Amino acid sequence: MDFKPEYSWEFLSCDEIQAKTLRALRNHVKHVKEVSPYYRDALWDISPEDIKTIEDFQRIPFTSKATLAEHNDRFLGINPRAVVETVVTSGSTGKPVRFALTANDIERLAFNEALSFHSIGINPDDNAQIMVSLDRLFIAGMAYYRGMTLLGANTMRIGVLPFEMQKHYIEMLQPTVLVGVPSFIKKLGQELAKANYDTVNSPVKKIVCIGESLRTQNMELNSTGQAIEQLWGAKVFSTYASTEMSVSYCECEHQLGGHAHPELVFTEIIDENGKVVPDGTPGELVATPLGVEGMPLARYRTGDITFSISEPCGCGRNTMRIGPILGRKSQMIKLRGTTVYPLTITNALDALDEIGDYIIVLENDDSLSDRVAIHVAATPASVEKISNHLRAVARVNFPILISNTATIQSLRGATRKKIRILDWRQQTLAN
Repeated sequence: MDFKPEYSWEFLSCDEIQAKTLRALRNHVKHVKEVSPYYRDALWDISPEDIKTIEDFQRIPFTSKATLAEHNDRFLGINPRAVVETVVTSGSTGKPVRFALTANDIERLAFNEALSFHSIGINPDDNAQIMVSLDRLFIAGMAYYRGMTLLGANTMRIGVLPFEMQKHYIEMLQPTVLVGVPSFIKKLGQELAKANYDTVNSPVKKIVCIGESLRTQNMELNSTGQAIEQLWGAKVFSTYASTEMSVSYCECEHQLGGHAHPELVFTEIIDENGKVVPDGTPGELVATPLGVEGMPLARYRTGDITFSISEPCGCGRNTMRIGPILGRKSQMIKLRGTTVYPLTITNALDALDEIGDYIIVLENDDSLSDRVAIHVAATPASVEKISNHLRAVARVNFPILISNTATIQSLRGATRKKIRILDWRQQTLAN
């Protein structure tokens, strides 16, 4: 398969994109009703011919994480013999869910990532070091690898190796691009600096960060993003994706939000009542992946809170963009009748060098407030500074509990992603 960015819809006019999107959504409804046992029942009273406007499509019922987990096998849209790859979700918010991919689904993933990498200026002259797991049924590492090779870049599948091995390969292979989790890349830069490796003047010029928020709500780099730029002297790009969506939203070189690829996904941002919210207003991201064969979804509620950006981008793409992920809907924190985004707290904690690790535990208190305890791997002498910093940023006092890395890891448990929030609120109600 050759990468042909000219096949993308991104540089079409807004009217052209909307017209193509409407046709794609109509075809999508027809497709899922034909191949998916779940949607055959769920959409029994809806005909593709009913979809005459985008608003018509938005009357289709949502698909939730809970429904996907409960009826996992009924979402399969192909003969099992057509499955060539099986992946699972991380399970960070519940039971892991299985997804089946066809050969065409994998090519679609590669095209998606190639579009994203192309938008930030990566080209066949680049050497890309992929520092993401390519095993454990993880979709991201495979997607980034396939996308980078489709783009024609020299791609090194390093994976999540110890820092010393990463340093060895950086010195030997001279990558110009790194792809990995921000906290890992930050720590790698710090370890290399301790070993007197000149990261600022290394060949690395672009860093693509996955899995963790890199920006604040006002689109500025958070403390981790700033540290990475300073440590590496490279430009940092944020991307957002999930196994269920089979698509990513990646910043372009102008870094003004993650671009949607409209030929691959229809994106909505909704409020508590399921209504689409205006640009800039935080809400839940709802994704309808287009062109998926194995397990197609319609109006999938991701549970992630972000906001849309539709104003023109300097890159010339006329696509909807999304801001940083502010948190999960299920993890929004109520304090004395107000709402606090988890990203506000994690950004504040990430900015403090005094903290080695941390985890935020949420429990029920009363109808207007949650009980929040922040366990930190830090010294007792640092508690006052941590408390003052959190109060200044979030305008709320939080209990700070001194702990250690081992205890925090035991609270976190064995997970593929580094969990920062433990939500025990439903457990508290049950007891």
